[in-house]
Order: sequence, then C-alpha cells, then structure tokens
Amino acid sequence: MNNSYTALTEAYTQYLQTLGFASSTVYDFPRFVSDFLRYTDRQGTKQIKAITTKTVFTYFAHLEQVKGKRTGQTFSSAHLKRIFLAVDKFLEFLHHNGLQSAPAPTRYTVEHYRKKPLQVLTSDEIQKLYDTVELTYLDMHFAGREPRQMTLKLVLDLCYGCALRRNEALNLKLNDVNFEQRIIHVKQGKNYKDRFVPMSGKVYESLQNYVYQHRRYFNEDRFKGQTKGRNEYLYPFGSCSIAKALELLIKYSESQSLKDKKPTPHTLRHSIATHLLQNGMNIEHIARFLGHSTLESTKIYTHILNEYQNEL
Repeated sequence: MNNSYTALTEAYTQYLQTLGFASSTVYDFPRFVSDFLRYTDRQGTKQIKAITTKTVFTYFAHLEQVKGKRTGQTFSSAHLKRIFLAVDKFLEFLHHNGLQSAPAPTRYTVEHYRKKPLQVLTSDEIQKLYDTVELTYLDMHFAGREPRQMTLKLVLDLCYGCALRRNEALNLKLNDVNFEQRIIHVKQGKNYKDRFVPMSGKVYESLQNYVYQHRRYFNEDRFKGQTKGRNEYLYPFGSCSIAKALELLIKYSESQSLKDKKPTPHTLRHSIATHLLQNGMNIEHIARFLGHSTLESTKIYTHILNEYQNEL
C-alpha cells in the first residue's frame, strides 16, 4: 500500500479515537479500511481523490465472494456489515477533512437481496433478443409481419432501453413520448411517482419509426378485439402481452442461455441497471433513471459486478 494511504489510515485511527469509539472498533475499522485501500491500489486507483462510488461497491461485491483464510467460508452478513460500516465511517472522515469529492457513505446492507438472487442478462444476450426480432412471424406477409415485429422490439426498447416496469410500459400513452426533448414521461409509476426518462439515440430512432410508421396498423378494425381501449397507448395490446412478447423472442432465439434463464420483463430492467453500473454511471444517476426513492433499492445491482464482470 502506498505511503499516502498508510498516512490516511493512521489519521483515520486518530479520528476514531477522538470520537470516542470502543477500543475494538478503533482496532478493527482501520484494518478493514487498510484492506479496502490495498484493494483499490491493486486495481490501479493510486490516489484517494480517484475513489468513486463505483470503486466502493466493486469492493463490496468482491468481499461477498471472498473466503476467509481460517474458515474457508464466505464472510457472514454480520462481518460484512462491520466492514461496510468501517468504510462508511472512513468516507465520512474524508468529508470531514475537506475531500468533498469523496463518495457519500453508502449505508450498504446485504440481507435483503441474499434471500433471492438477482438475475440479469449479459449484453450479448440482450443483443440476441434484438437479433431474434427478425426471426419472428416469418409465415406472414411483409405488411403484417413488420408491424408485429416492431411491437416486439418496442418491448425491448421500453423494458431494457428505458428500464420501465411492465405496468409502466403498458400504461405509457402516445403523448407521454416527447420526441422533441427526447424524454418519456412516466406517470404514476411505482408508489404513484412521476419521472422523466431520457431516450438513447437508438431508442429515440426506434420509437419514432414505430410511432410514425407502424402504430397505426393496429388501429384497423380487425384488431379491435385485441386493442380495445388502447388507441391512445403506445403499446397496442393488453396486460399479458408484454410478457408473451418476450417469451416469443426467447422461443425463437438460438440462445440456450436465454432459454435456461427464462427472463421476464423485469429482468430487462435489472439488466440495464447492471450494465449502466458496469459502464461507470454514477449510482445516484441510475437511481433517478430507475425511479427509485432511495439508493437502498438501487444498491441491489452492485453485488453482481464481480460475478458478471467477465461477461458484461
């Protein structure tokens, strides 16, 4: 560990003593922080000002996979929590000493997601879903096939590209899509909250193509039974059809991993959040993109970084 990190650890120890922490904490917390700083040093982060929120969560994800030298087992939740507290207190120490660029304390916990593993798709698997769109409805003539294929792509664009929940995608109206400002207005999302979701360049072009070229196809009389009451909505069909659209893509896909994982529309939302985090987006920005009220909900995506970093 470099000298500047060693000096910071010593100053952190004095900080804990000044605040009157128990002797066990004064002993343990600097050791935990030293391990954290050694890890960041090995990962190429040589200066304290270069530590980011992603750095912290990548370390936490790493810890959840590490096995103790003495026990040969992964760390208990209680031990991990103590390490996380030590790092949080260190981040607080940095702020108190004028390093305002340091990440805010995370208040990170592990218990809630250990009950149910989080499933995500890799970027390659997402691309395979998009590629499969052209393999569907091949028994139909072009005029009928293309609009139906575009509804399948729309599901991917909304649930992955815009990270919408299934009901948010289902309830999105045509006038909620603002092409001039390139945003989608999600009204009355989870917990009755509104939010604005930016469209990427690809999603923007795809939605424009769908709205101006293909959406009107489903206003024809022969679709009245399937699209009744849906004329003002972006997605033309009813509540179960979004999940069925994804099932159809999986069925026609040549990917065995997609068939094994059996992703749902919410899996697509998990996946884009994970990919954004993997690509370095600040977790606060991801939380706003997803419509989370607090960072606690967003932090569930951080634990898979270490597991998936060779796949994404």
